[in-house]
Amino acid sequence: MPIIEISKKDLCSLVGKKLSDAELREAMSFAKASVESAEGDTIKVEVGDVNRPDLWSTEGIARDIKTRLKKKVPPYKVNKSSYKVKVETKVKKVRPLIVCAVVKGLRLGDEAIKQIIQLQEKLCESFGRKREEAALGIYDFDKLRWPIQYTTTKPDAIKFVPLDMAEALTPKQILQRHEKGRLYGHLIAKFKEYPLLIDAAQNVLSMPPIINSEYSGKVTEKTKNVFIEVTGLSFRFIVPVLNIMTTALATRGGKIYAVGIADKKKIITPDLKAKEIKVSKEEINKMLGLELSNKQIIDLLVKSGFDAKLEGKSIIARYPAYRQDILDTRDIIEDIAISYGYHKLKPELPVVPSLGKASEESIIKEKITNILCGLGAQEIATFTLTNKEKLFRLMEQKATEVVEIANPVSATYSCLRSWLLPSLMEFLSKNKDVEYPQKIFEVGNCTLVEKNKAKNTIKLSFAFADNKVSFTQVKQILDYFLSSIGVQYKIKKAEHASFIKGRVGNILVKGKEVGIIGETHPAVLENWKLTMPIAAFELDLTKIC
Repeated sequence: MPIIEISKKDLCSLVGKKLSDAELREAMSFAKASVESAEGDTIKVEVGDVNRPDLWSTEGIARDIKTRLKKKVPPYKVNKSSYKVKVETKVKKVRPLIVCAVVKGLRLGDEAIKQIIQLQEKLCESFGRKREEAALGIYDFDKLRWPIQYTTTKPDAIKFVPLDMAEALTPKQILQRHEKGRLYGHLIAKFKEYPLLIDAAQNVLSMPPIINSEYSGKVTEKTKNVFIEVTGLSFRFIVPVLNIMTTALATRGGKIYAVGIADKKKIITPDLKAKEIKVSKEEINKMLGLELSNKQIIDLLVKSGFDAKLEGKSIIARYPAYRQDILDTRDIIEDIAISYGYHKLKPELPVVPSLGKASEESIIKEKITNILCGLGAQEIATFTLTNKEKLFRLMEQKATEVVEIANPVSATYSCLRSWLLPSLMEFLSKNKDVEYPQKIFEVGNCTLVEKNKAKNTIKLSFAFADNKVSFTQVKQILDYFLSSIGVQYKIKKAEHASFIKGRVGNILVKGKEVGIIGETHPAVLENWKLTMPIAAFELDLTKIC
């Protein structure tokens, strides 16, 4: 969950009221957030809702608190302008989409700049999937000459000084030598030309999604007016990012100006018109188990930041453009429940006319758990949802087909896992300070793709981390485990990029490949920032049980 740092003084200033610690904690709970720690004026807040990136800054939290206090937040007005960004056709092959805005009349203090940087980072890293889907750039408007051109350049065709450096570099050199280039270069390195934003005076603004220029890409306390751009692959990601950042700056007193995007289809951004959804009193009360009147529902919606009114037998709820989490009526009802108070809802046990018994799967799992725990191993339970970076890149594997979520809320959970060992590696990477040796295992569901069809399977993965661990030691554990369940097996020499060559083998049962065993490759350990050697095995239990 996103953890942000805010200034209590700054928050109270934006809310327009001095909040006590008790009032602050209560207000945070309505925003699905909790105060992790407070030292002086600095508060660390964990935002428990990854669906609400608009709450990942002081401005967003202040806006939410104001609505709870029934302080009306005025709608954001977008002023007309003649500013234009020209999009060249050739950029379509690399990073095709861009949306922009201008915000003027800002007074940016130290805390405001901290929040801009923090929000930018959270939006790009979490919501924007580490800049792949959305990368945000903010520039000193007064240093730019219009129109702006969104184009591409050859890796060695131009030089500019990247942010936080003093030396002019080519785009290719930036990918090799700049910290951000090394971190995000894989997003564009495969293309023959790289994206570039350049103004009418031929000053480079940035090389999206990698780095801004030192000339115009730094916002300071002297900056009064800013240009904002978001590039990416889908409007579903880049539009919310633009709206959230633009309205956050407007919350600090800035005036928003539109920017025309001169593409094949000319568009004007940002579009901050409120959207609306229709919901009925009957549907709300049925789902929540309440008997709320239309007036009560409208009051709760207003408290949640909606503009609501009764129209016939339906309630029309209008919500702001920075709310990207509203998909259907259930999202509206959830906000009503939050404002009503979860603690006021009375839980009821469902009446289920059936007899319960342990499933065959749970019986097998219990037997496996007893065996491995008897060997001094610890069972862990991790999420079946993960991402391709953990499944493949960090494990030194070539990407294969997996079941992906069509519209993931977070890049952290974007696909179903196909094997368990990456989950164990992640667990070990988060427990490096725990005493060694560490023996862990997991029995869990995995989903494979075979002949364009998804297939669920149950796997067991075991990992042994210690400075003297070896293939022999983990094989002894495999011997004991399989003999305990009456399974005979053989190991056949194999090659697998996640394991050291010559210290890895396929596990065969009745001539059929059912798993892998070996010593983890040093490159994999380095990817997970692990220093202790690890030996592991993984079995497909559906093939042997």
